[in-house]
Amino acid sequence: MNTGRILTPFFDLREHSRGKSGFFFLEHILRARIDLHLETAEESCGEELNIYVAGLLNSLLFGGEQLRQKPYISPFDTDIQRYISEHPGLRCTYTVYRENADVSLLFSGLFSGYRHEGSYHHRVIASDGEDTGRIALYYEIAASALAHLQGNNASLVEVLETLSERIDMIIKIVRYAAGTYFDMMERFSEGSMYHLGKEIDMLDARKVYEQKLDEFLKAYSCHIENPTEQGKASLLARAEEIRKLKSDFTFEL
Repeated sequence: MNTGRILTPFFDLREHSRGKSGFFFLEHILRARIDLHLETAEESCGEELNIYVAGLLNSLLFGGEQLRQKPYISPFDTDIQRYISEHPGLRCTYTVYRENADVSLLFSGLFSGYRHEGSYHHRVIASDGEDTGRIALYYEIAASALAHLQGNNASLVEVLETLSERIDMIIKIVRYAAGTYFDMMERFSEGSMYHLGKEIDMLDARKVYEQKLDEFLKAYSCHIENPTEQGKASLLARAEEIRKLKSDFTFEL
């Protein structure tokens, strides 16, 4: 993923103002931190971490085509390990594990409930049902590879290490920002949920009514063609079932 600050212009329909996409994401990551009482000062590289996460979110605007051109991006650990074995070297290890961690962070943060079946760490390490164990491990591997390439003093090494150590917090911030500020998750009031439930119940009742009516009409047709006492009893029983669902339904044989 390209986490560079691509300052693409955009127009905010809610605020009726123009801005830059990178600043938009950074601003709302900071707002989410404040709302959740997870202040930046808690990390030694807090500012760099915020910029990194905002850059990840910003990359969603441009990264779709890039992802399709990267064969090493995969939800399956076996695919990633196979690619590394076929392309050995610290630079490749760093790129592959970092970018897979980036993609998984975005999926886990923005699309709550995202699951895949292929990850060993998903089943073994992330016992809380999230994929955080896998993401943390990948950032740790990427940080180690980069440290060997550039030295421990590289600022990005510290950012990747912090992501590994505090991935639960980062996902919490991204998920909160997505739902609260990006409108990526609809929020329902209790009243809306009540009315939605009533509508669903009405749809279910209508579906049952239509099914019972269809069975009644078939039974009626059979009885007209071949009248029997058994058929008559079955027909009247079906009519009674429909009457319970729709009180104004009437039928006389």
